[in-house]
Amino acid sequence: MEKQFWFDIRDNDYKIPEGYALNALTEELFSYIDSVDPELRDSIAYETFANWLDKDQYTLEQIRPYIPRLAINLQNGIGERGTDSIFSRAFSILFLAEIIYHDNQDPFLEKDDVQSILAKGLAYLKEERDPRGYIPEKGWAHALAHTADLLFVLSSNRFIARAELEQMLHAIAEKLTEPIDWVYAFGEDDRLVQAILGAVQRKLLDEFFYKEWLKGFLFAEGRRRAWKGSFANQEIHNAYFNSRNFLRSLQLKIIEKPKLASREFLLSEITNTLGELKQY
Repeated sequence: MEKQFWFDIRDNDYKIPEGYALNALTEELFSYIDSVDPELRDSIAYETFANWLDKDQYTLEQIRPYIPRLAINLQNGIGERGTDSIFSRAFSILFLAEIIYHDNQDPFLEKDDVQSILAKGLAYLKEERDPRGYIPEKGWAHALAHTADLLFVLSSNRFIARAELEQMLHAIAEKLTEPIDWVYAFGEDDRLVQAILGAVQRKLLDEFFYKEWLKGFLFAEGRRRAWKGSFANQEIHNAYFNSRNFLRSLQLKIIEKPKLASREFLLSEITNTLGELKQY
């Protein structure tokens, strides 16, 4: 289809044109997920799919087969760096986030569906090696931010309990403290913070967990103050700034939320952690 066909659908409040079948149109949208054209991938494929979900255009039987297809895409070129395969992975995780978001609003998934998406999302978070945010001419890749979006909507899902929330928070800490030749500079820290706050709002995690979790930003291989001297190693130096930027963003967001559960304890512990997060 020409782009104008899809823009006409958008301008008509995403109504399906007469004479066209939803399944066939969705198949075409899925073919745009890995496009290097940001209009096809983002403005057309993602926005149209999200709006059709929001407008309950799909039945459960129609949506469920999309989940394994999107999960398989997360392995497309996994481990590659700087290649266009990033779009297939980064936008498949975003499509999964939209499915979970829709389920949060109007439950239709089974527990196994949600647990499978969580497992695939956490594995992808760990395995993704392409940190790029915005790519000139090709638009957003933003794999870490999109994964954070998935974790955020999962954090409030009815099938996610304490154990799963703990998994999510540990996975985020491990990703940020991982030595890397990149400092995340496209708002990834704020998106990850939203996932953390979503978990906090569930009131399933206790102060002991938060205290131990924050220690994960200070320890590495059992050593206290693992960041000391990290400026001498560029990859560890970058991990230090990724961690510090995230904790500062988390601190600021918590300050903005006077009714947040465990607010005062979290602020105190984050302040203490930042005080110990030193390179010298």
